[in-house]
Amino acid sequence: MTSVNKKRNPRRNQPKEMTMETEDGTQADRPKKREKKKKSIVIRKAAQFADANEGMLKDFVKSTIETGVKNLSSEFIALKLETQACQKPKTGHEGHPDKNRYKDVYCIDETRVILKWPEDNPNDYIHANWVKINGVNKFICTQGPTEKTIDDFYRMIWQEKAPCVVMLCNIMELGKKKCEQYWPETVDGSMVLMDGKLTVKITEQAKEVEQNILLMKISLTDDKETVHSFDHWQWKAWPDRGVPEIPMAVFRLLIRLKTASPIIVHCSAGIGRTGSIVGLEIALVKFCAGEKVILKDIVKEIRNQRHGSVQTDAQYLFMHRVLLALAENKKITSPEMSAFVSEYDKVIATKSG
Repeated sequence: MTSVNKKRNPRRNQPKEMTMETEDGTQADRPKKREKKKKSIVIRKAAQFADANEGMLKDFVKSTIETGVKNLSSEFIALKLETQACQKPKTGHEGHPDKNRYKDVYCIDETRVILKWPEDNPNDYIHANWVKINGVNKFICTQGPTEKTIDDFYRMIWQEKAPCVVMLCNIMELGKKKCEQYWPETVDGSMVLMDGKLTVKITEQAKEVEQNILLMKISLTDDKETVHSFDHWQWKAWPDRGVPEIPMAVFRLLIRLKTASPIIVHCSAGIGRTGSIVGLEIALVKFCAGEKVILKDIVKEIRNQRHGSVQTDAQYLFMHRVLLALAENKKITSPEMSAFVSEYDKVIATKSG
């Protein structure tokens, strides 16, 4: 049971105009005025994605433009119908209905995170799945903690020694609770979990590192005074079932998280916004490896590990838009791309988030 310190509450021929110049890949949404200061750590890290294969990126742009917004939307709807039924065993999910935020969002047995800490706790279930990149467990996709699963959430962080948690939702959205607040309300407050086995404290107050993206430092201390600290990122402007207004913000966040592993990602259900950002990381890794990127195949791959990942055609279109923004930042441009983006903006404007 969780106890809170009461004193301190808790596709046609490639356009001839398409060209490419080396950039760090993060300029799209930034002010054009440049300072003469040295590049920040984030900008230096961005150069790691400058290795995105030029040919593969151009091929992606060409294919995306030729397919068009309407057909991409239809492509996703067909993919969703094809993969919607859960054919894999989900005994953990079925055996713990009180630990599932949504009964129709399934946690399959094959890739689920199995809780083993502490050894005297008989419950090994949490609604969370591993998602691999190049055969390595890079992400843990999970639902937003509920009142009954906060302990399990922190057990998972402690067990896997996760260096960061990425929260892609708000506590309340459109008048509904989407996630329990699982950290203390004040910097000097604390949360005591599991009858004293873990204590949660904020070590650095949340700061806005980019518009609507907050970074907070949290520490966990066990009953033996062992400490594990992690970064808590919260993106406050990604609407449920919708998409952010600034495509490249995803890219910049992924740059910050490039060396972290495993990364725990959650929204409310842990499949829509969560699946989208994981899919974009897979795409970026493929680009840097010089591999062809087909988002349809990537989404299918993620859904095979975290059932239902990427929930809407708007999210699927947004994933394409982010990668087009990457191309724009690397000076891959054309009138056809501009027309695609305009059509994308019109379609997204009709989607309710």
